[in-house]
Amino acid sequence: MIGYHAAMIFCTAAGTVFPAYKSFKALRTNDEEETQKWLKYWVVYALFVVAQFMADLILPWVPLYFEAKVAFILWLQLPQFNGASFVYLSFIEPFLKAKEEKIDFAIANSGRLAKEHSSKVISSITDKAGSLSSEVIKRTNKAKPSAESKAD
Repeated sequence: MIGYHAAMIFCTAAGTVFPAYKSFKALRTNDEEETQKWLKYWVVYALFVVAQFMADLILPWVPLYFEAKVAFILWLQLPQFNGASFVYLSFIEPFLKAKEEKIDFAIANSGRLAKEHSSKVISSITDKAGSLSSEVIKRTNKAKPSAESKAD
């Protein structure tokens, strides 16, 4: 059995180094089929990384969990299995096609929403900082001995 750290190192290395090099080769040769294959891989791998983050919180106690992650990474990229294309075409593409309009709308509006919310947050922080600094000044002034009490 491999542990968490060994699995993370292997999954990260195997999940990125070899596919990155194969993507580089596909781009250099202008091979449309290979480029499509590796783009599908990167979409699946990105979702795997997000899912892995959540799964690592609750599943490490499952026997052979880390070995299954390593096997899944290999299955996604090895040409004899073509797992990334299977996952992409069977699950991810249909889901994204069904939600494409909503996703595009959310992306288009995210900049505006972020700007609105960030200006509200900054304004709130500024107001609270101003109130806090005023309170600190009041308390500091109350705590200072007056000039008359120094003369006594």
